[in-house]
Amino acid sequence: MLIQEVILENFMSYEYARVPLKPGINIVCGPNGAGKSSLLLAISVALGQSYTERSRKLSELIRWGKDQARITLILDNSKRSGRRPIPKVSKDQIFLTRILRRDGKYWFELDNVAVSKQEVDRLLAKLGVNPDNMLIIMHQNMVEQFTVLTPQEKLRMIEAAVGLEAYRENVLQAQKKLTRILSQEESINKLLESAEQTLKYWREQYDKLQEKRQLLAKRKFLEREMAWAEVSQRESTIKEAEAKLEKEMELVTKIEEEKRQTDNQLKMLLEGLENAKRRLREELGALINLEREKAKNQAIITLCSQFINEAKV
Repeated sequence: MLIQEVILENFMSYEYARVPLKPGINIVCGPNGAGKSSLLLAISVALGQSYTERSRKLSELIRWGKDQARITLILDNSKRSGRRPIPKVSKDQIFLTRILRRDGKYWFELDNVAVSKQEVDRLLAKLGVNPDNMLIIMHQNMVEQFTVLTPQEKLRMIEAAVGLEAYRENVLQAQKKLTRILSQEESINKLLESAEQTLKYWREQYDKLQEKRQLLAKRKFLEREMAWAEVSQRESTIKEAEAKLEKEMELVTKIEEEKRQTDNQLKMLLEGLENAKRRLREELGALINLEREKAKNQAIITLCSQFINEAKV
């Protein structure tokens, strides 16, 4: 990020000042009390740094007798290699302003539009700037604080200042991700092993089920065959029984016919017998009558003979 110009209005000892800055190293010279530290503090306040050096409240940085102070940073957004640092802004310059009021109200503006500190932080993050990094802005009271930092903390500051912090975070995230992936791989391998065992078990169960289905199908087929054999056998038995019954029925019919003929013959014989008996009775009656007549006549003859004999005597 390149600050092209710093504009101060009613900030500390400055009533109004414009300080242009050029690419490369800019050296601010002047006697004590000339406002060198105030210029650096103004830049840090405009960027939203939490450190205010000489004051505990931002309202104390307002010029004496004034109710409001304004710090504006003109940021370079011109194209570099065909691309702007902030692509969403189509202008070559971005005006970042911090307004301080005596009543304790403070806010940021981007191109004269009020924005939140979070939006400013996102803008600076896109430019690779962290105003709280002592290697970005180091006030004169921070030197001793910087010296007591551990090498690891200094390294992190350097990485953040030169834009390597994101890469470091990416590497750390990649390492964590790799560790997590390796752990997940181990878990997945265990799950795969368990799944293979489960698959083997269910494959065996499936094979058994298939075998059972085949046996059931074979059993069903054999049952159908047996049922069909029984039906065929029963049909054959029924046919034989029907043939036998038919023969027996023919025999019964024949016997009935013979019986009918015998009955007719018997009836005729009985009728003949009855007729013979009737004739016999009639002839017997006639014979009896004749015998009676004969006996009667004989008695008459005998009686007559007696009468004759008696008459002769």
